[in-house]
Amino acid sequence: MARPKTVEQDAAQLAQDISKSLKAYNKAYGTAWDLGDNYSNVGTEFETYVNNFLFPKLNETRLINVALGNAFNRFAREVDFIGQLSEEYVIKDVIPTNMNLSEDDTLFLKRVFPDMITKLYGAGRVRKVKFTLNNNDSRQNFSTLNDAVKYAIAVYKKKISDINVDEERQIKAMLVDYGMKTANKKIEVETQDELFEQIAEQIMVMQTNVDDYNEADKASNGGNGRYTTTTLMSKMMILTTTKIKARLLDSKLANTFNTAGIDFSDRIIAFPDLGGVWRAKADITLDSSKAEVITALQSLGDYQTKEGSIIPKGSVVTFDVKKYAPSIAGQFEEIKPESDLWAMVFDVDSLIYNRYTKGMLKEPFYNPEFDEVHYWIHYYSGKYVSPFYNKVVIQGTPVLPAG
Repeated sequence: MARPKTVEQDAAQLAQDISKSLKAYNKAYGTAWDLGDNYSNVGTEFETYVNNFLFPKLNETRLINVALGNAFNRFAREVDFIGQLSEEYVIKDVIPTNMNLSEDDTLFLKRVFPDMITKLYGAGRVRKVKFTLNNNDSRQNFSTLNDAVKYAIAVYKKKISDINVDEERQIKAMLVDYGMKTANKKIEVETQDELFEQIAEQIMVMQTNVDDYNEADKASNGGNGRYTTTTLMSKMMILTTTKIKARLLDSKLANTFNTAGIDFSDRIIAFPDLGGVWRAKADITLDSSKAEVITALQSLGDYQTKEGSIIPKGSVVTFDVKKYAPSIAGQFEEIKPESDLWAMVFDVDSLIYNRYTKGMLKEPFYNPEFDEVHYWIHYYSGKYVSPFYNKVVIQGTPVLPAG
């Protein structure tokens, strides 16, 4: 599995791209701009440089790693046709248990076709982010061209960062939700020590031929869908809390992975809190009594929200609705385990993360009334969990409500 670029590598690549874009501009326009030149927004072609040279040069997939990263970024697969439906299938286990050779010979001529289990996923979704650069106010105080370039790039990097954070939280919530509601194999424990013991044991079990650690039966609409799988140690991933990860890294299990030449810390994806993502329980209409919700959604990037807008049932938001939208918080449910003792061990191939990020920065739109330029970033992604690979949820016994 290829590792994502480091922050230092990204910074070096970014510096090279800026330098190349400036050289290309100088060559095209016969100028001799330098990043250290004194900068004035009067009589310059800064907008031409940013729109036609700088941003197009930065408009590449690798920038998804700049600024705040996405913990699941290494699992992403770039695909050109994100809008099409995705489908996978397996052939059901046919393990002979008994054959009566004394039966009528003609019975052996009976046709037996393989029974195929399929799972059809939805298409990827397009997500858009908008930002605006003002040509007069924003750059009047920049002393050098380098300052102005830094400002333009900072806005762009911040939007990429916002996408990364939102994608990460959505994938985390998807895995937690799947583990709580769909995963077939669940094991309850009472203490943290039991949790660690079970993680170690289940990792060993998943390396053998097992058929009850996947959801093939559910993929075949509840039929007899046994499908035996096995997971190599190099394919194991653990989703849990930061507190549990800290203890796991100081355990015998870590030594087992390290002995096999596998960085155990790289096998664990951890968050301080496995919640923080909310799902609408019913359609929510934003009327005049929910003005603070409209304001909150607009400030958090959904600039199209207005009075009369509807938040459809099942919509997932990655901000704290209790804090930002208290008037409708009761109409959301938090996607979060019922116990602080929670870990999901899964085969890395069970996480399907497709995206299309090439050319995501679209042609800008200039608004002459306010002398400003509007930009849109279009980002396509599809996120699913495959039912045909091993996974197990180890969780603390849920605390029953008082009374």
